[in-house]
Amino acid sequence: MHKQLQRMAMLTTLAIGASALIVTPALAAPTAQDQDHHNQSQNQKERTAHSQYANNQYYQLGNKEGYEDHKKNLQRPTHNHSYKSDDDRKAHDYGYQQGWHGQDYRPEHSDPH
Repeated sequence: MHKQLQRMAMLTTLAIGASALIVTPALAAPTAQDQDHHNQSQNQKERTAHSQYANNQYYQLGNKEGYEDHKKNLQRPTHNHSYKSDDDRKAHDYGYQQGWHGQDYRPEHSDPH
C-alpha cells in the first residue's frame, strides 16, 4: 500500500509539472492576433500622423531633408530652423524620419524599395 501511494504521488507530481511546462510558454508567447493588433495600431498612428502633417511645410521640408540624407546615407546631426510652434517642430521631425527611412511624401519621387 505504501509503495502505491508513493507511485501515485510521484505520478501526480510529474503530471502537474508536465502540464505547467506546457501551459507556461503558451501564456507567455504573444499570439499572432496580438501581433496583428499591434501592427494595425501602429499603422493607424502613422496614418494619423501623416494626415495631420502632410500639408505642413515643415513636414515637407523635413521629409525632403531626410530623403536627401537617406540617399547619401548620412544623417545630419542638427536641424537649424525657426519653427513657428511645437507642432511645426514635431511635423519636421516626423517628416525627417519618414524621409530618412526612404519614404518620400511625393509619390512621383518615391524610392521603390
